[in-house]
Amino acid sequence: MSLGQTVWDELEERYGSDLRVVIRYHPSEFETCMREDIRGQYTEAEVREIVDDAIIEQLSLDRKEQAIKTGDLHGVVQIFDTAWVLFWPDTLHTKSGFIVSLQRAQSSIEMDSIDDVDRFLNEEISPSIS
Repeated sequence: MSLGQTVWDELEERYGSDLRVVIRYHPSEFETCMREDIRGQYTEAEVREIVDDAIIEQLSLDRKEQAIKTGDLHGVVQIFDTAWVLFWPDTLHTKSGFIVSLQRAQSSIEMDSIDDVDRFLNEEISPSIS
């Protein structure tokens, strides 16, 4: 089983239909696991654009971590009307990581759920990434 599918399966167990998307990305490839209604909204090219933007943003995170002296940067959360999106790099110096989206509108998902996803990725997934 792929790492992206492993993350999807665990988070789907925790959040059910509030889990929207898990993308496992690398510079030249990515794997997507999406809720069916979300999958129908994006072409493969549009997902590639999202991944490319995440990689570009990730390359600037090291400067932010150094400038804002509050410890290690784990990821970036973006809040939209209907979704929480966590961009979680494997490390700041690689062009790989995860994008995880949880339902926000008409959902019980709060910021503590995003914190739970971050903790899961850090404690259970990060050790298996080489």
